[in-house]
Amino acid sequence: MNKDRIVVIAAVLIGVALSIGLVATTVNSNDIIQNNELEISGLVYENTVLHTTNTELENNLTIANDRITNLTYQVAFQGKRADDLAIQNDLLKSEITELQLQTEELTRQNSLLRSEISELQIQVTDLTRTINMSNASELKTLAFHVCEKGDGYEWGRLPDVNYTYSQILDLNNDMYEVLLLPEYKGNENWTEAYAWIRSNFAEIPIMLSVFEGGNKADNSPVMQLNIDQISEAVATCNVRWLRIAEMISWYLEHPNLTFPDQYIASILDFARTRGLRIQWGEWKINDGVFQRIQNYITGFESIVTVTFQTNSGESEPASAFLSISSMFQHWGGGIQSWYWETRDLGTELDMPAPLLVEHAVSAKNMGAEMLQFEPYWYFFDNGETTESLRLLMTMLT
Repeated sequence: MNKDRIVVIAAVLIGVALSIGLVATTVNSNDIIQNNELEISGLVYENTVLHTTNTELENNLTIANDRITNLTYQVAFQGKRADDLAIQNDLLKSEITELQLQTEELTRQNSLLRSEISELQIQVTDLTRTINMSNASELKTLAFHVCEKGDGYEWGRLPDVNYTYSQILDLNNDMYEVLLLPEYKGNENWTEAYAWIRSNFAEIPIMLSVFEGGNKADNSPVMQLNIDQISEAVATCNVRWLRIAEMISWYLEHPNLTFPDQYIASILDFARTRGLRIQWGEWKINDGVFQRIQNYITGFESIVTVTFQTNSGESEPASAFLSISSMFQHWGGGIQSWYWETRDLGTELDMPAPLLVEHAVSAKNMGAEMLQFEPYWYFFDNGETTESLRLLMTMLT
């Protein structure tokens, strides 16, 4: 075989090979194209599905946003309603508080009215009893406070005891035993007081004060005479009565001090031995004061006259007189113009005389056995009788 023939054969073989390769390649390319087309179709379908899903999601998002907007509006609306309701609630609370205050005030006023009605009912009862007892008076003794304030005072002076006492006797018309209750410069110095009493009251029947509380800086009583001092006064002066002035009331206001039970016992024994009577007066009506007196005077009831002092702010005189009248065998009244000052209505000199006289007459008509009057300067102007005393004696005699 020659060289050219070999070349031709080789060329033919190469061509055949290339044709076969080309055919194979073409066949493979068609498969790839078909596969790609299938993939593209699949991708297009998926894209369509995704687009549809995206559209649905966008629609759902729009709906959700609309709902959010609506809910936001509703929240804002409800918030405003809540604010309005809170404001209304605060207003209602304020109105309720105001109504509660008004209710409390009305309750307080109602309580006061009930108390006033009760007090008026008591007064009516007392006055009724006073009227019914108007012919049952057992009044026997009148005691008048007199004093000497000393130099430097334009009032509270007693230049002539006998003259002053004689004026009372003229007004008394021999109806009652009349005693004087002497006080010298507040009774702060018993030696001076006793000398003055002995010099001026030798023949005048007196009620001797043995205890007076007062307001000393050291919280001790102004006067607390011992038995020797009392005995000396009784031996040299015309002492008919002893006076215990507001002793329990004073000790209740000095709770750090011990009440002198033995002192009271010694006074009671002395008085009974010497044939003297005792006036025991108290202004306190509460705290069991008069019940305590009952205990202290057990066995001495016949010589002790217990009096309610009208300088009290705890009771009206008629009510207190009614109370003690049923507690004691002998009782009376301490009639004082200090009543007016105690109630912050003015000074003791401002008390209307008719009201003081009413207190005295009500006690008399309820059966009081003795009445003691003070202060001196309400009934006397430096020894001269005042219109208040003249009116009092006119009504009592």
